[in-house]
Amino acid sequence: MSRAPAARRPAPRTRGTPRGHGLHSVALRLELAREEERARVARELHDELGQVLTSLKLEFMWLVDQLRNSDPKPGIQLVNKLQSLIGLIEVSIQSVRQIASDLRPAVLDHLGLREAIEWEATKFEARTGIRCRLSWELKNEPADRTRQLAMFRILQEALTNVVRHAHAGAVRISVRERGRMLTLVIRDNGRGITKAELASVESIGLLGMTERARLLGGRVTIAGSPGRGTSVTVNVPIRPALSVTAVASRRTAGRDAKAMPRHRSSRIKK
Repeated sequence: MSRAPAARRPAPRTRGTPRGHGLHSVALRLELAREEERARVARELHDELGQVLTSLKLEFMWLVDQLRNSDPKPGIQLVNKLQSLIGLIEVSIQSVRQIASDLRPAVLDHLGLREAIEWEATKFEARTGIRCRLSWELKNEPADRTRQLAMFRILQEALTNVVRHAHAGAVRISVRERGRMLTLVIRDNGRGITKAELASVESIGLLGMTERARLLGGRVTIAGSPGRGTSVTVNVPIRPALSVTAVASRRTAGRDAKAMPRHRSSRIKK
């Protein structure tokens, strides 16, 4: 009787494969591309639509002045209607500014991470009535804009969760340096997140925070207890171990090296 050929066993996977690093690099580049697109849309909203609305408001204001100085005088209802339209345009201008700011906070690009966090905390307290305090114990901000933006986005998502779910009266934000790690902590005094909420597939915001930190080589820890609030702790390296540009250049150099023909050294015979 002939033996059936033995089935081949799959080759064992090794840790730290280049494929894993490649996927990590692709994910980080996709996140950078999304942020660049948000920045572009924010600029267009602010510069294009914002300018059009401002010009429209000035034209209506000029029209109201002309009507008030005209003879005979226009009806009061017409003037009130035009004033109402001016008010609607002003509301639209503020909405455009808010949307552009949410897409890409200009304060982060121009003033840095600390000023951006202080601005966000002030805006959060004014909008929600929840007290928000910042403790800053970081000597030097990370120079990497990708790192700054990721920390700021995680902060925004954590504060959004406080408003939606925590029922808190106060929030404390702390930023400090531990060794080579940058630590951001957002702690509230609300009802406290439950284990079921942490494990829920609907916790898209929590997944988003975790993924942003993971792409930077860090992690997010979320803890809570009933009646004692919730804390979100973010730990990321202060300096990137390997930048996206370096990863791309290494991959390109590797492909070029493989494509180049190898020349064997030849000895000259006497």
